[in-house]
Amino acid sequence: MFDRSISRHYEDPIDMIWVQAAKDLGIEIVRSPDAFATYDGKGTLTIAEASYFDADDCLAQMIFHELCHWLVAGRRGLHLADWGLSNLDDRDLTLEYATHRVQAALSTPYGLRDFMAVTTDWRPYWDALPPDPLKDGDDPAIAIAQSAAHLARLSPFDSVLTRALQATATIADVVRNVSDGSSLWNVTHARHRLGSLLTNSEGLQCGTCAWAVPREQDASATPSLTCRQHNLDEKNLPTVAPTEQACERWEKRFALEDCGSCGACCRQGFDLLTVAAEDPFINLHPELIQIRDSGEFCVPRPNGVCIALHGDGDATHPYRCGHYDTRPQNCSDFEVGGIACLLARRRVGLSR
Repeated sequence: MFDRSISRHYEDPIDMIWVQAAKDLGIEIVRSPDAFATYDGKGTLTIAEASYFDADDCLAQMIFHELCHWLVAGRRGLHLADWGLSNLDDRDLTLEYATHRVQAALSTPYGLRDFMAVTTDWRPYWDALPPDPLKDGDDPAIAIAQSAAHLARLSPFDSVLTRALQATATIADVVRNVSDGSSLWNVTHARHRLGSLLTNSEGLQCGTCAWAVPREQDASATPSLTCRQHNLDEKNLPTVAPTEQACERWEKRFALEDCGSCGACCRQGFDLLTVAAEDPFINLHPELIQIRDSGEFCVPRPNGVCIALHGDGDATHPYRCGHYDTRPQNCSDFEVGGIACLLARRRVGLSR
């Protein structure tokens, strides 16, 4: 038999990415059959050998979960054994659930939420999480997860986690195309080249999206669009082709008749409606005018809602301005479907 010298060994690339991520954050990964996952509070994270994992688990997923535990514990978590948690009872159950929420929030934009899901008997809570796991609600884990997600955007976590998640998503884009239906890679999701996940609805294209507008260019050039969804800086908008598959942020184009179910510009979309001193509205409706300390005229918006706005947005009581025909010039100039319109919709939660 031919006897060859072996000087190399194979390593899973995703595991390598996350082992390095942990290392960049000051944590060494050790494999052992003596514990499923435990952190010593001194920089060593011990994780079980692969033979102890379920078929849909991997080392990368385990490391990511433990790093999310650290985020929930705060910066001090690095110096706490098992991130300060006890697994002897349910006293820390809220912190565990907060970890699930921040884990889902961080992985979702990369199409990795299902791929990097939690393991074992924690799955029921994870599977019941809403699309936005950080949205305000009654679950006490939400506020903790929101704080952890904020920490994830700070140094050193931001650059390390972004790099690891981006690298994992890049590999997923290649492997997903050759995986079968039973592969964990098959639950990753493709992204638009601008970063958002692609829509699940077939046939939707960038050219029909409210956020895409014609790009100013030479008449002889190939027509293209700029996407306001991915950059609200009008001077630096990314270009998209009309026929590109749309991302999950796609929205139908708006018309005046859609205002009745929206009303974003007249409610919490903006904090203030100023009225020019020469605007006829001031003399026509003096009872609606308030003078600010700065001397500016404005129409009050208690709790963010213009006092001239009526209705609640449903089919029988659409949003309507009580003085639409004589509305202030600032309101008259407001462009339906324009950048301010879309920004207002985003602020009230009608757009992503």
